[in-house]
Amino acid sequence: PEKLPAPVVKLIADRLPRWKFTLSRPSNHVVDSGMSLRVLAQHQADGNYTLSIEGATFDQSRDSAEKVIGEKLTPPPYPWAAIRMRVSGTVYLLLQVGRDGKVHDATAEQVNLDEYGSELEMQRCRKLLADASLLVAKQWTFRVPSAGPSAADPYWVVRMPVHYHLNRSDESPRKPVYGEWKVYIPGPRSVAPWADQRLLSEAPDALPDGALHELDGGLRLDTGKSGG
Repeated sequence: PEKLPAPVVKLIADRLPRWKFTLSRPSNHVVDSGMSLRVLAQHQADGNYTLSIEGATFDQSRDSAEKVIGEKLTPPPYPWAAIRMRVSGTVYLLLQVGRDGKVHDATAEQVNLDEYGSELEMQRCRKLLADASLLVAKQWTFRVPSAGPSAADPYWVVRMPVHYHLNRSDESPRKPVYGEWKVYIPGPRSVAPWADQRLLSEAPDALPDGALHELDGGLRLDTGKSGG
């Protein structure tokens, strides 16, 4: 919390104790879950900002044998058309991983851009980044669960963000800093027909860069994220 602005820490402290969850499977134990939040700051006419929790994602702690783990994840190339247009953003992929560890189906659930443009321009830019990501993601391979309650599932659904960022020629690559404010231009959200209602309780773009999130249905948030 010392790396975050005080109003953000206060917002989280006020909201989270009032959240309520549903467990997909009965448990006699305390459920240990990691959590990622996206906090949104919106500029107001009086010069101040309003803060809200825009999205949340939960990831239960499990043994590695019970999780989907990436094995061969070749990074997608940066589309030349996107480079020429100086387009950057993040593609949030939704993948259906089969029992053979291969991606049987994939969709770009959401594409967030880092710059504004006309609606037509942004639509084209989202498609450029999404198409490049999907082309490579369908060749990825994973290690699937060999133990735990989901080991016998016919397939697993995972989310992965693919981040595209252009540096100027005089810039060195820069890693994201925890708690740093970023421009937020969310794209429309789509849901694959093979994904169930678990998706609706989590935000795709609450995932941090480089994360792999398995939709195991462990925790579902019942209350609103910004309210209590």
